[in-house]
Amino acid sequence: MQSTVLHNQNLFDISLQVNGNVLTVFELALLNGISPTDNINPAQKLEVVKSELIVQEVVDYFINKQHVIATGGVDGLEVRPTGIGYMIIGNDFIVG
Repeated sequence: MQSTVLHNQNLFDISLQVNGNVLTVFELALLNGISPTDNINPAQKLEVVKSELIVQEVVDYFINKQHVIATGGVDGLEVRPTGIGYMIIGNDFIVG
């Protein structure tokens, strides 16, 4: 069986969606010849199988609620380093 990757999905999302258990990420990674932390692209096809570790109640929940898990996105998110070495006078603190 194949699954098509959607925008902002990662392998952990697909593992949870298909098997209701993020532990199956390792099975999916091995099956597809990739690392669990590799970036995957929207529209990419991945081989998926029902694992022995499946938690059917979780799978059914997402199906019944029609939820699609897509936690991999950081679109528009600006992450700025913090700490004294990165502080800007007038922005992070005011000298008075």
